Amino acid sequence: MEIEFLGAIEGVTGSMTLLSVPEGKLLIDCGMFQGEEENIKKNISPLHFNSKDIDAIILTHAHLDHSGFIPRLIKEGFRGSIYSTKPTMKLAQIIMLDSAKLIGHENNPLHSMYDLEDAVKASSFFKIKKYNEAFEVLGLQIELIPAGHILGAASVVIKGKKTIVFSGDLGRFDDPIIKEPSFCPEADMVVIESTYGGKNRSGDIEQELGRFLKLVKEGARVGIIASFAVARGQLLIAMISEYFTKYPEEKIRVVIDSPMMVSANKVYREFADSTRMPLVLNNALSEIEVIDNEREWVSLQKIDGPLVIISSSGMVSGGRIWRHLENWQRDSNAILFLPGYQGAGTAGRLLAEGKRIIFSEEGVKIHWHGEVMTSDAFSSHADQEELLYWLKDLKKETAIYLNHGEEKSKEILMKLLKEKKYTNVYIAGNEKVKLY
Repeated sequence: MEIEFLGAIEGVTGSMTLLSVPEGKLLIDCGMFQGEEENIKKNISPLHFNSKDIDAIILTHAHLDHSGFIPRLIKEGFRGSIYSTKPTMKLAQIIMLDSAKLIGHENNPLHSMYDLEDAVKASSFFKIKKYNEAFEVLGLQIELIPAGHILGAASVVIKGKKTIVFSGDLGRFDDPIIKEPSFCPEADMVVIESTYGGKNRSGDIEQELGRFLKLVKEGARVGIIASFAVARGQLLIAMISEYFTKYPEEKIRVVIDSPMMVSANKVYREFADSTRMPLVLNNALSEIEVIDNEREWVSLQKIDGPLVIISSSGMVSGGRIWRHLENWQRDSNAILFLPGYQGAGTAGRLLAEGKRIIFSEEGVKIHWHGEVMTSDAFSSHADQEELLYWLKDLKKETAIYLNHGEEKSKEILMKLLKEKKYTNVYIAGNEKVKLY
């Protein structure tokens, strides 16, 4: 078996790993690159393989940086199978269709990458697997085990002559909604994400959310939350609902403005019973106010606070949040809340670092005069301590490859692993790795 890392080796996007065995080729994830312009251009660069030669894709979870490249492979001739859990399939369909609509505009640099038809076709290639259900692909025994992170997310265990485990994106062990990950099983090689490999999460979700909501209410302010449409949006809606139940005197108007978030809400409601808080989640997602037409948007523009608007994208890299930033940019009383990781090169990262002038992909200039709040507490990724905890059952001689993290995070995590006497720790790179 030969492994080639094709994405998420210089950052946290574009997750894609190629596995080659005598029987054929398969991909673990097939994600788009996001962030800086140089990174985005990688999406239309020549591939390292012929899409027609890929026999299968194992999809760990639905996020765009893991699934968004699938329609391009279909456009270029991929006709294999895509294996995932059922929630991952449903959420990935939403994300791929949204991506196709966004890049469909002629002025988008990714316009030629794929179209809506390619994204629609993707649904016919999925084969649904349950957690811990063994299945065979190219003579390999494969299992998807719970990874936490978001609804349906999985780590991938592949057994041939030797065993390799791909963590996918790992969730936190105390996530309010998603149940904890299964620990990494014994393996000869493990590929682990390292988004938070360089630090432990700080802050408390309820406290930081409460602080934001109090500021909005007490100052009669407009609070805009930049949220990922999938997972983060549902967490925020559920936690805000819980907060208002606990402190009814603090209740204020909350709306969401994101068609993709509305679609994802339906999937989360469908699978609410598999979460930690099924009743709260189901009720909160069914009751949240939605801005779903132009008249409501025009009306919203003229409203004073207190008001909370949840809109995507989570890294301010596109989506409807831009119209809210544009509308309230001159309001020094407004608050922009960035509850989560902001990728290098994104407008969200610039704002978090103190910049106040940002540009959209279409060249729209925003000069934000209001307050900016940031928080690590809401991240759905395992932090440094949890990544180490996930590996606790591994033998010290297991080969460990770190990917899906910024360089500093990977270096810090590698140093820690070596201090814990793991003897074969590497940062994933462009080289091919032979397992057997």
